[in-house]
Amino acid sequence: MSKIVITFLQTKGLRSKELKEHLLKILRRDVIKKKKKLLEINDFCERVYFIEQGLFRGFRKSKGRQKNEWFMKEGDVMFDPLSFYTGEPSEVAIEALEDSIVYSISIHQLEHIYQKYPGFNLTGRKLTEKYYMMSLRNAAALREPTIKARYALFIKLYPDLDTRVPAVHIASFLGCSEEAFIRVRNKNRRK
Repeated sequence: MSKIVITFLQTKGLRSKELKEHLLKILRRDVIKKKKKLLEINDFCERVYFIEQGLFRGFRKSKGRQKNEWFMKEGDVMFDPLSFYTGEPSEVAIEALEDSIVYSISIHQLEHIYQKYPGFNLTGRKLTEKYYMMSLRNAAALREPTIKARYALFIKLYPDLDTRVPAVHIASFLGCSEEAFIRVRNKNRRK
């Protein structure tokens, strides 16, 4: 139920009863099947999604190969910020790794909310800060010199995803082969 989104936004500063009622009216609920893409590369990201249930990955293509950039799960907000805010085609695809339920609003609905309910700008800023920090942590993890060190940071950043995300996708995120990743993960699990 979209009340989960409202509860989440309340933890980020949402206070207006009128805005809560407005959001309950406009939130769109979608059931997304595993392997379905919410966003394709070169499409325009026109919606911001709140994940009620499920797991997603964001990836780019480089030299014909997919490179995972991030993973989002229940309670996360996801979209391609560059495409969403600039109106340019997305360089990122978003794909469901599990059957999922999401709620979303469009860029136009969000802009209307910012204009009509100025207090929501604080909520937007807190969300931006949270995901900017996550982006910095992801980048730091990928700068580690060894697969072992990158994997240790992956576990720290995504402690509950090691068993939910297929090895091929974690390996792509860490910038190594699936075989190399599995060797490191198996050694780590034996300790």
